[in-house]
Amino acid sequence: MVQPIGSWTSGRMTSNPRIALFGQFGIGNLGNDGSLEAMVLAIRRHHPEARIYAVCSAPDALDPGLAVPGISWTRKELRNPVLRWLNGTALRIPYKLLGPIRARRILRRFDALIIPGTGILDDFGERPRGVPFVIFKWALAARLAGCPFAMVSIGAGPIHRRLSRFFMLTASRYAHFLTFRDEPSRDFARRHHVPVSADDVFPDLAFGLPIPERASWPPANAPVLGLGVMRYRGWTNDDGGIYQAYIGKLARFAIAMLQQGYRIRLMIGEDADEEAVEALRTTIAEQGARGLLASVEYMPARSLGDVMEQMARVDVAVATRFHNVVCALMAGTPVISLSYGSKNDVLLQDMGLGAFTSHVERFELGWLEDRVKTLMAEREEHALRIAERVEAYRDRLASQEKRMFSALRLSEAH
Repeated sequence: MVQPIGSWTSGRMTSNPRIALFGQFGIGNLGNDGSLEAMVLAIRRHHPEARIYAVCSAPDALDPGLAVPGISWTRKELRNPVLRWLNGTALRIPYKLLGPIRARRILRRFDALIIPGTGILDDFGERPRGVPFVIFKWALAARLAGCPFAMVSIGAGPIHRRLSRFFMLTASRYAHFLTFRDEPSRDFARRHHVPVSADDVFPDLAFGLPIPERASWPPANAPVLGLGVMRYRGWTNDDGGIYQAYIGKLARFAIAMLQQGYRIRLMIGEDADEEAVEALRTTIAEQGARGLLASVEYMPARSLGDVMEQMARVDVAVATRFHNVVCALMAGTPVISLSYGSKNDVLLQDMGLGAFTSHVERFELGWLEDRVKTLMAEREEHALRIAERVEAYRDRLASQEKRMFSALRLSEAH
């Protein structure tokens, strides 16, 4: 969706722009940081001299290799104890009301505010006064500051809490340029009266990252299974035994595959997932298979590039996190998804792998073992199709870049 810039900006074309990228960067989520990296690379391809900043929750933890300074998306806490007390008695409303004023002051110095990808418009693990309000605050500030605002290849929905829905969808209505990473996201926005069009769907930004070199098959004497694990505690993060059930089933699955001669390489998509790695190894040992742990490997990952390199060295993969699935596909590795949202299912359907996905809370062990064996037998056929689709995705992203820069009045550098 492209809206006329109108009174938002003077309409001047800028070849060396100041661009603010907004998102949950620096918190250890490799998918979010990968989306930031992909957008930084896109901007520098079109505008090598652009001054890029990241507006985020953890500016001090940004990857220094990107050379992108950080700006905190919230104000510093009040130091005066009396003001803190008064603010607390008013439910922190005065503090929050000052947020858009600060954000507007910052954005007046920028030529564009861009949210690059991620599932920014869902309330997975979030409450209304957290990230949903922050998104609304910065979108409103962009509008007040006359700063063109884009949301690019984003994920949307579900949003269960009514106030979160108001904050997030209102923010999307303020966007001057708005595209989605899949049709369910676009359709969710359309159902809630966000102006969208049929051609507003583009691939996830991570498909624009460098493609790793594929290891030649077979990479080892024994088949290698990549297993992407997640600290999954349900949509609302309330757990209720979901996490233990998930780890327990993965442990039984891993033991079965190890007993059949597979080696397993564990992978993560967020720093917090290392807890799941340890829990899985412990559970395998507790289920009487301690001797099989010698065939279970784990190497930490600090970027999507690291995950892609790991995925390039396995035969097939099973993954829960969306960007673990993306990394497998980027590496040309056929993958089975244990998903907690439609984004995984839609992506695999488009890759010709629609029969290889199940909900993370409902998958059956017999089904998963059978799917691994089927995928191994059809591996090379799927790998060729995946490579073709990934190349098509990258072409689509290139066309989106041109459309976005044109819509934001950011002229091409020469």
